[in-house]
Amino acid sequence: MRFGFFGGNGIKVGQVLGIPIRLDLSFFLVFALLVFVIATQILPEDLDGLGGAERWLYGLAGGVVYFLSLLIHELAHSLMARRYGMEVSSITLFFFGGVSLIREDSQRPGQEFWIAIVGPLASVALGVLFLLIAAVALTPDTTIHHMILVLGIVNCFLAGFNMLPGFPLDGGRVLRSLVWRITGSRHRATRSSARVGQILGAIMIIYGIGGIVTDVAFFDAGLNSLWVALIGFLLMTQAAQGVKAAELEQDLAGLRVGELMLQPPVARTAEAELPINILVPSRAQLNQQDVFIITEGGVAIGIASAVQIILLDDERYQSDRLRDIMLDANQVQPLGPDARADEALRRLQRERTFVLPVVERGRLLGVVGLEQILKALGQGPSPRLDPSSGA
Repeated sequence: MRFGFFGGNGIKVGQVLGIPIRLDLSFFLVFALLVFVIATQILPEDLDGLGGAERWLYGLAGGVVYFLSLLIHELAHSLMARRYGMEVSSITLFFFGGVSLIREDSQRPGQEFWIAIVGPLASVALGVLFLLIAAVALTPDTTIHHMILVLGIVNCFLAGFNMLPGFPLDGGRVLRSLVWRITGSRHRATRSSARVGQILGAIMIIYGIGGIVTDVAFFDAGLNSLWVALIGFLLMTQAAQGVKAAELEQDLAGLRVGELMLQPPVARTAEAELPINILVPSRAQLNQQDVFIITEGGVAIGIASAVQIILLDDERYQSDRLRDIMLDANQVQPLGPDARADEALRRLQRERTFVLPVVERGRLLGVVGLEQILKALGQGPSPRLDPSSGA
């Protein structure tokens, strides 16, 4: 599921198909808990005459298979996104799922549907496979039978939980794709599915608290209730962020690039092979609105911004040339002044640049960047950038 509970980039443990794989610190909590449960509860004392060390080894093996199951779930999301031409920056696994960091949002309801649904489908396939192996290929009441059975149940449970119809769970994204298809409005679809996510989160919180503070049989008691309440709180929090994001996106849809752009742009021309520290002897003197048109033999071949230079670490500032940091002209499709601000924001994210040129009839009218969009949303100017903070 594309659902991150905790912030941070996590610990990189490798990469699969060119996608960096990271583990959030919270993942180790559920990993340790699963190893403990398998070793002390899933495997009975007299099962296969296991000793203490062997039980923990089986628990560890179960935890590794759980990790691989989550990874396959997220890889399904990522590979489907790649199929639609989207860039996947990384996969981070959390204590109850993971998040595939996809650089851009879906452009059509069908894309959203398939990217969301393949994760739970992968988990269901794994769960059914494990259950079939336990039922058909293994001797009942053996150690390996118990482990495979539990892993099958866990994968089916993860698929079921992920398909709850509340954003940002996979089921919420499926719901968003359906509402988007019916209404034609992604903003309305996001807001609707996020509202459902808030309701589901509130129900889970009430259910969890009920299990903690009451003796009513309807509620589970003890640790299970605490986990339900915690997950409900996190779901409700992220769903609220989804509602806010939908409202901001709708606000942007009503604005035009021509209203936001810097006019006229502070644009300068510089040769591609010019060292950055020669062009800009002191970064402290740079204006964040400066834009550099990069040329080679008198022909414009790219664009760079002062913000890019400010964010360079000291080593790159001293060694790089403008060619090394520019956005190639072939990758820059200028915006027209009548383009919507939400389109500009998606372009900035997808093309991973700080500014985009605004052009009308071949004439450069201005530039628009993230700072102008934030100001338009009433969030004020972006924080001043400190060159000592690195790239």
